[in-house]
Amino acid sequence: MPGGLLETLATKTGKGNFWRLADHGINGAYCLDSAWHHGWETAAALVATIGAKTR
Repeated sequence: MPGGLLETLATKTGKGNFWRLADHGINGAYCLDSAWHHGWETAAALVATIGAKTR
């Protein structure tokens, strides 16, 4: 999705060139999307376990 949230964040934080990288088997958009996904996945895991009790 051109002009999406991650592209905008990459551009505003000076990582726009990395976002557009697509050479030698490396795809910057894929790497940044994956990092974003894992970050939110970690946050969700923390929220899900806040009230957890041992059995």
